[in-house]
Amino acid sequence: MMPLIRRSAPAFVALFAFTLAAAAADAKGRVKSVTAERSEVVMTDDASKTWTVVAAKDCKVKVNDADSKIEDLRAGDEITITYEKDGDRLIARSIRATRK
Repeated sequence: MMPLIRRSAPAFVALFAFTLAAAAADAKGRVKSVTAERSEVVMTDDASKTWTVVAAKDCKVKVNDADSKIEDLRAGDEITITYEKDGDRLIARSIRATRK
């Protein structure tokens, strides 16, 4: 029985990783506000819908392709957020901002 478990474990891990990757989605809009203490970004999309997203501890933030921090984001920045849902919360895995 043990050899079967050992052979199927890598397949299970691969399936689990694929499921997590498939759960991620992107949202685009403009930064409305940033509350760095709570790692929270509020943005408005093109349909005027307001999104509140909390950055994960390992969230990658880039402003104009430069490595940045959440507190570097400014109101008006155009952003693309890659996020996952955790219940009712949206958790950002990466935030890419463009500032003119």
